[in-house]
Amino acid sequence: MEEQTDIAFQVPDLPLDGIPSSILRLGKRLADTKYQVDLLGKNGWAELTSNLHGLEAGGEWDGADDALTFFSKIFPFAILPAETEPMGVFNVPTERVIGRSWRWWPEHLNGSSEARFLEHLNGPFAADGTSWYFLPALGVLLAAQGQGRVNYCRYHHIPSIRARVSHLHYPPADRFRLYHVMRGETRQSWVVYNNRYLQPVQLPRITLPALTAYGVHSASWPLTFPPVARVFDELHHPQQLGDFIAPGIDLEAVKGRIRAEKEAEKRAVKPVKMALSDMDITNIWPVSLTLSFFFILALVVAGLTSGAGWPGGISLLVCGMAGSLLLFIATPIFLVSKRHHRAWQPEKPQAAETPPVEETEVKTPEATAPGGG
Repeated sequence: MEEQTDIAFQVPDLPLDGIPSSILRLGKRLADTKYQVDLLGKNGWAELTSNLHGLEAGGEWDGADDALTFFSKIFPFAILPAETEPMGVFNVPTERVIGRSWRWWPEHLNGSSEARFLEHLNGPFAADGTSWYFLPALGVLLAAQGQGRVNYCRYHHIPSIRARVSHLHYPPADRFRLYHVMRGETRQSWVVYNNRYLQPVQLPRITLPALTAYGVHSASWPLTFPPVARVFDELHHPQQLGDFIAPGIDLEAVKGRIRAEKEAEKRAVKPVKMALSDMDITNIWPVSLTLSFFFILALVVAGLTSGAGWPGGISLLVCGMAGSLLLFIATPIFLVSKRHHRAWQPEKPQAAETPPVEETEVKTPEATAPGGG
């Protein structure tokens, strides 16, 4: 029995070899930031961190964001885990795990419950009920299940936690470009992935230093991209992009819509034959009806007088003039833009067909519903 217990406790440390020291510092700083945010929210300072807290579907206060949601707000193009790539059970450094205390905090445990909890953490089945994602690219872990124990271990300075770990991919820094743009007095920072997909930076004071530490470089907005003003407008209606957690916009799709709009504009201004009666001219119909009335009246008078005498002559003259003007109004002899037609409606450009988002280099594990301790 003792031999089986010894084997159960022989759990290796999470391998961090090969990860640069700068990235390890970045991962620790991310985990420290999340812990500080949770503490602020717990102590009633949630208004300072409102962008990192949320509400449940029913509207009740839900406390701090879970690890995946928090990470997706800090790092653009965070991937929603889709397939599991297990690594095994490891002793994980507490200082680089992003957790979430949402149901209880360390002080909520009384003497007996805390003793049982510590016994579980130190026992052979400590990894049961845990599911954590390791991002080697950033030197950080995201706790999906078993997230409440992270802050407990931080609070009591427990250096490591035993947990079941899966690999989670994050794209390399050279796949991203950072752009700082202005529209009027509004300044934003955007991250573009693979020169195509764009997400705005939500929390620049946290994200920009983190992206710099990761190795993402800034650049000037390319002329091959859609105009900045148009992208600002498109960001009011972001779309889901593949398996990324946060929505964004597809710059190629935006360029396709711009081309379609320009083509529709060209067709609209192309000259076509049109009569005055077809054009969007104010009061053209009252004029036409008045001319028609005088034409018919003059025609009747001319018929009654047989065109004889001065009444007949005047009626023939009015009939000829009114008829000529009516013919001029109704004959399509003008070459004008389609937009002058009274029934013209702007053409709605066909939505550009959006190709699927390019798959990342490796498949990633499936999201697990957040769990408690």
